[in-house]
Amino acid sequence: MALRDQRRMEDLLSPGLLDKGDGLNPTRALILQAYYALRRTRLPIHIGMRDISMWIKAREPEEPLPSDALIRLTLACAKLAHRAPGRPRHDGPARVTSPPFLPPRRRPLPDPVRQ
Repeated sequence: MALRDQRRMEDLLSPGLLDKGDGLNPTRALILQAYYALRRTRLPIHIGMRDISMWIKAREPEEPLPSDALIRLTLACAKLAHRAPGRPRHDGPARVTSPPFLPPRRRPLPDPVRQ
């Protein structure tokens, strides 16, 4: 385990294993490794750039963190489904669990006073 801690991702990948035709370099390979590791336990729409960065930081602390733009580019080039950046969009109507307009609560009228 100590030997693994001292090696970097670039040391594990020889240049012969990376093909120039697919545009894969050690940083992009690390991004894809993080994506597929997260994909084992999550749906693609629940994997975002922050998740990938956190995975790299936790599992490969010696590696420099790739930029968000490089992560987006790598996932787009590989045509992988992922969570879009920013806030989630609401494409459809919100799911309503109760009627949209509830009548106002009225107090029952007091009994008429007898005189």
